[in-house]
Amino acid sequence: MTDGKKSKKQGVIRLREKGKVAMRGRIPAGVMTASQMAAVARIAEEFGNGEVAMTARLNVEIPFVDRRDAEEVAERLREAGIEPGSTGATLRSVVACKGTVCRHGCCDTQGLARAIEERHGGCVLPRKLKISIAGCPNNCARVQANDIGIMGRRFPAFGAGECNTCGACEKVCREGAARVTDGEVFFSEEDCVGCGDCIAVCPTEAIGVAAEGLRFSVGGRSGRVVRAGVEAEEMVPVEAALEIVGRLLDYFRENAQPGERLGELMDRVGVEEVFAAAGMRPRDTG
Repeated sequence: MTDGKKSKKQGVIRLREKGKVAMRGRIPAGVMTASQMAAVARIAEEFGNGEVAMTARLNVEIPFVDRRDAEEVAERLREAGIEPGSTGATLRSVVACKGTVCRHGCCDTQGLARAIEERHGGCVLPRKLKISIAGCPNNCARVQANDIGIMGRRFPAFGAGECNTCGACEKVCREGAARVTDGEVFFSEEDCVGCGDCIAVCPTEAIGVAAEGLRFSVGGRSGRVVRAGVEAEEMVPVEAALEIVGRLLDYFRENAQPGERLGELMDRVGVEEVFAAAGMRPRDTG
């Protein structure tokens, strides 16, 4: 598996004002240090108009930079540990929700985003490709609207310990999958979405973990053409995610026609073929 070539001269976006550009810096997992923030502020004051913007993919942009200063600004960003990029026909910055620190998070979203960025970030592709990671079914990162979406799931195992029928699981379950009736707990696997909240709130640890992992969706996009990604049938362990992403990127790089998004490639060659290349199966929605 190849990591692909990294695109050069990234991160320069032309503005409507003649001779002015915005300089975009990649922020892995959307997290900056305080010293990086201070460095960006200094660069914005020296080369821009003192403003700093955050993009929808959690990157930083310094607007109103003179085009002639773009290379110097790029170097200053690199000195602060921020690589210019996330533009053009490349793997765009990986979006991660706050699942790493959020009480609802079922996986280390930011750690996975950084791992993907380290191996594949900025690699050149036939067209831009976007990856998003959500830590739970609350789906703050809108994974189905990305070429590759990854969501953490955690499913409960009732009866793992002594239950006092306090009803905490019923109160926290938005889907009504857990109910307490006549001093007995009833659980519906069909209604459960795998958020794991009932596991976390159980005061007696009577609810264990039946299964946990990541579920992929492939081929989604937003923008002028909107389509939902196709969800995988099975969950995969966290340690398998990086390889699956690599297989999808390799297949896209080797088989997509110029200007073709991953979802369009799936329409052309078939959903099953793309999933098979990644070692997964699409969920049957028929």
